[in-house]
Amino acid sequence: MKKSVLDLYKKAAFDPSKERKDMTLQLLCDDIEKGKMVLPIYQTYIRWTQSKMVDLFNYQLLGKSPVAPVSINFIDDPEQVIEQIGFLDRKVLDKENLLGKHSVVDGQQRLSTNFKAYIDHKDVGDIVLDLRKGKFISLPNNDTIKEHQIPVGKLYNKDQTKYLEYVNNNEFLKGDNIKDLLNTIRKKHQQYYYVVNFATNLSKTEQMEWFEVLNLAGSRVTEDMVFLTDLLVKGIDFYTDYVNPFIKKLESKDLEHLMPKKSAEVSIPLATLNAAYFKVTGGKKKGNFSPIPSDTKAKAIGRCEVGEIKEMISITLKALNDILEFMSKKNRLGGIERVDILTYLIGLTVDKEIDYNDLSSEQSHYLTEFIDTADFVNNSNTTRREKYSKLLENYPLNE
Repeated sequence: MKKSVLDLYKKAAFDPSKERKDMTLQLLCDDIEKGKMVLPIYQTYIRWTQSKMVDLFNYQLLGKSPVAPVSINFIDDPEQVIEQIGFLDRKVLDKENLLGKHSVVDGQQRLSTNFKAYIDHKDVGDIVLDLRKGKFISLPNNDTIKEHQIPVGKLYNKDQTKYLEYVNNNEFLKGDNIKDLLNTIRKKHQQYYYVVNFATNLSKTEQMEWFEVLNLAGSRVTEDMVFLTDLLVKGIDFYTDYVNPFIKKLESKDLEHLMPKKSAEVSIPLATLNAAYFKVTGGKKKGNFSPIPSDTKAKAIGRCEVGEIKEMISITLKALNDILEFMSKKNRLGGIERVDILTYLIGLTVDKEIDYNDLSSEQSHYLTEFIDTADFVNNSNTTRREKYSKLLENYPLNE
């Protein structure tokens, strides 16, 4: 019998759906607190909004069907698995500390949301159970907690005394009927069962494939996510080292509205590294190289040395700072409605090594005219690339 047929026979005889276990939220949260649960490194930057957390708490309390199963890879051979990080601190863990750990392939946001309530984490500080509305809500900014509301971090706290202390110090909540209701809700949460599906010693490829099928509805893990993973393994935190400083520079000039979408926090800054990539590596511009998300060089940048990547980041952030200062002096910040103005100018600044302290009047005029006239509304990618190429080609050089 051919080996392929024998392999298929073995796989057909193995039923992974039987590798499952029912676990209460209280037990799952306890496992997280003890450090038993870890995460594959590619999940580092996946975060839920507060509204998503509210939805989960309401679904667990009010839903007519159970929450979807959690998928876990049991680590029996640390050398086989992808790099892992701590559940909440997101720090890379040593291989020798992974034996016997449970790596959450799918369900980390559900588990981390419940765990944050378990420890009364600041991320759930504005989420309360509103007894008059009969559901969890997120409090508006600076809104005070009403007597008929109880923070989820108190209601679902791991410490019974903290829960009782909060309830007993509130005249409305400690009423017999209300207190009985809260006790019932708290007990339901603690004993709420999650179905946990287990696999053992999945390789990096196998674990990512499982994640893709479960968490991305069969779509591929994005190139950007893999890029962020590779950087973290190298010791570079894309958010801490680059994205956050990038956004803070925008905020310093009241321009944070230029990146309103969460997804843009990766794609736009990443695309803006293009010019610095070619400058640092000396590579030739082949194919698409404009500072737009469609042209990101994630794989190429990810293959670079740590020092090179840090230099790219430094060059790009300096260019952004120089441009913002130039625009401020020229009173050109108020009318900016598209981040493309900045990303294109960053590309130009890096490519031409522009010194904003030594601009000719012609160069200064060229820059301000671009700021005043550039139009990126409803542009195709081809058009946007052509505009970037012309911006570079037509920049007046010093004689």
